[in-house]
Amino acid sequence: MDDLSLSPALLKASLFEGLSPEGVAAFLRSARCRMDSFPRGAIVLSQGDSVTAAGLLLSGKIKAYRLNRQGEENLQSVMGPGSMFGDMLMATDNGKSPVTVECTEDARVLFVPFESIMAASGELGNQLRVNLLHELSARYWALNRKVRYLSERSLRGRIALFLLDAARDQGSSTFTLSMTREAMASLLGVNRSALSRELSRMEKDGLLAVYRGSFRLLDRKRLEGCAD
Repeated sequence: MDDLSLSPALLKASLFEGLSPEGVAAFLRSARCRMDSFPRGAIVLSQGDSVTAAGLLLSGKIKAYRLNRQGEENLQSVMGPGSMFGDMLMATDNGKSPVTVECTEDARVLFVPFESIMAASGELGNQLRVNLLHELSARYWALNRKVRYLSERSLRGRIALFLLDAARDQGSSTFTLSMTREAMASLLGVNRSALSRELSRMEKDGLLAVYRGSFRLLDRKRLEGCAD
């Protein structure tokens, strides 16, 4: 592996949490990892592809989505440096990807085979496997959140839940989202125009303030009451 294998994004990735740079370097030397570069718009993984390795994003941004019957994107997630994808599928028997993963910026991805993680020995191997379980648990709760959003009958309720979660994650009532308004709309299962209209209504009702990609929650109690 070249110098990029020990980039800050890689060393901070959840898969290598608790490992020293020397430990990460030792694993990469023994593992059958590969690194690829992708231009913006490139498809890293197509829906239906077999998945035998987890992808670790070293630089750039990617999105995971499914296409509905009308050919519209149903966004599943947006990921930045240090994020992993394919980790929930690489250990399954069929391992077929339910989503397409596309680069929204030029990106570099390190692919880590499942067999290499399971074969790693000693304390390093144990820590890798513990980290993988933590990553899978976090992914489960992220999916659980999305199901909760989409289970809300009203768009206002979906928006309220999403923004309340974002505020808790960032520890502040004022925060910036890493996704575009279009991506947020797709995640909540609506079109962008409907999302923008409802955000404007929520501003007029004194629930929140919107500053382009940033939000400020003005009345958390009322926002909590918007959800079922």
